Amino acid sequence: MTATLDFDHKEEDALNPSLVDRVRFAELGTRIEIFREGRYRAFVQDLECVWRWEIHRDDEFVQEGCSLSESSSREAVGHVISFYRRSDLRQSDKDDARN
Repeated sequence: MTATLDFDHKEEDALNPSLVDRVRFAELGTRIEIFREGRYRAFVQDLECVWRWEIHRDDEFVQEGCSLSESSSREAVGHVISFYRRSDLRQSDKDDARN
């Protein structure tokens, strides 16, 4: 079976959110908290074909993604949170330098 790509859609259609984007992550099914430390929390959810992960900072959504397994979700979340923490440290250093 060959895949068919539809290039006839309007450009603005490509920018419209998918059905998954319009549904709140928590309403899609059971999510599992896999990380909680300081300002950050992370959740995963098995969608049968992928594991969806979501990161919150100060209880506000900051990023989401998908991985092929729960363990790869944990690894991805770890990398992303590590990036955000380094960013937080740089911002803290800048704030300290101004004072």
